[in-house]
Amino acid sequence: MTDRRAGSESRSVAVTRRGFVALAGSAALAGCNAFGGDDGEDGPTIDPEAYADALSTDPPSVAETLPVDIEQSYLDESAADSRESLSAVPAPLDREAVPNGAIRAELSRRYEDATEELEGAPDADSAFETMDRLRDARESARGVAGAWAAIDEGLTADDVLAGVPDVRDGVDEFRRRWRYVGDDSVRAVLVHAEVESLVALAVRRLRGAGERSAHRPENPFTVGDLAGRIADARVALDDAEYLYGRFAGSLDDSRRIRGGFESAVEQLVATLDDRRESLPDGDPDDASSFVDRDVEGTPVASALTDLTRAFEYADGLDDERATGRLASAVRSVHETLVRIRAFELLCDRVADGDHVTVETADDVRTIRERAFEAVASGVESDPLSGTLLSEIGGDFAYAEERLAGNASDDGISASWLDRDLGVYVLIGAMARATPGVSEKVVNVVRRTV
Repeated sequence: MTDRRAGSESRSVAVTRRGFVALAGSAALAGCNAFGGDDGEDGPTIDPEAYADALSTDPPSVAETLPVDIEQSYLDESAADSRESLSAVPAPLDREAVPNGAIRAELSRRYEDATEELEGAPDADSAFETMDRLRDARESARGVAGAWAAIDEGLTADDVLAGVPDVRDGVDEFRRRWRYVGDDSVRAVLVHAEVESLVALAVRRLRGAGERSAHRPENPFTVGDLAGRIADARVALDDAEYLYGRFAGSLDDSRRIRGGFESAVEQLVATLDDRRESLPDGDPDDASSFVDRDVEGTPVASALTDLTRAFEYADGLDDERATGRLASAVRSVHETLVRIRAFELLCDRVADGDHVTVETADDVRTIRERAFEAVASGVESDPLSGTLLSEIGGDFAYAEERLAGNASDDGISASWLDRDLGVYVLIGAMARATPGVSEKVVNVVRRTV
């Protein structure tokens, strides 16, 4: 599973934990998809006011949750840690504190960004999202404090790296006592997958810290970045331990379920292999090769192409199985099976002639609102569906920024929009596919775990 953190190795280009758009829609969002690629000189132009009106409906707000009771006191302690780190920096910085104007401006910017992250964390839609945002804030705050310490006290990269063994020992100790336990198999999948993700994040951050510091010139900001990365590893471990402790302490029956997880993974992987084999032959770079008509230059073509590119990768399944991250493997198979079903649903729509060629603002509105409705209607179906759909729905924010960026006083060429609107088509298809696939995956999990 990929992790959620924009601008760092633990968050994707979007704002979701598992990087849905990063995996399935990055080509479309980056503008490198093969479809809809003309320069906008031909084809219909959309009136700017009509375009703005088509974007006026807000996407659904879908909170990411985890079936663990997260105490406010834990969140308060996390916020206090960030405040303590920031309090070490004598902001606002002046010429006396930091004579170099460029360094002063950059450190001031980072201080302001970290402060905004901290202050915005309580505005999240759930305690789980707040915990995640506070982890980001703590990394940023420690990074700022580390950069200031490098300026003020001569803190070095070696000084910061001296803390790595302590965190690594903590990871090893937690792994020794962590057990796959649970009294509800689906809840156990969701919680253990999150714990696995956090531990994997901690390990990656520790490994990456040393590698990056060896290849970068030492200055206050590289020292600060290193301090932030190691702090992020420590906080990820703290959060994993906390969530595991809260979960294990809530169980009426803390039975061991590792064997059941192993059986579930094997059965689900076999199903995934069969589903892959059943897919039609076609060229991933030519969506029309999968359907009975020419769909080049439409949002559905972009969506079909992005879906096919994700089938083999399966969201990191091979690595998860190799490293024994069983709950994560269940979720990865689930998501890939959803992608496959979404692909099939889109092919069926094309066969029925039910796909949109963008020519007007009403076409833009139709595609967006179809995706909004699909996500909103599926969230409450079951916990596994709700978790995936909350992550998918989280990508609306980035997609909305892309669409808004196309606005122009001179009008918007409809051909500019195929790639960006393809993400909405993809999201909508995923949302429609999720409940049915989830039901099948849940049946396997409950039967084996």
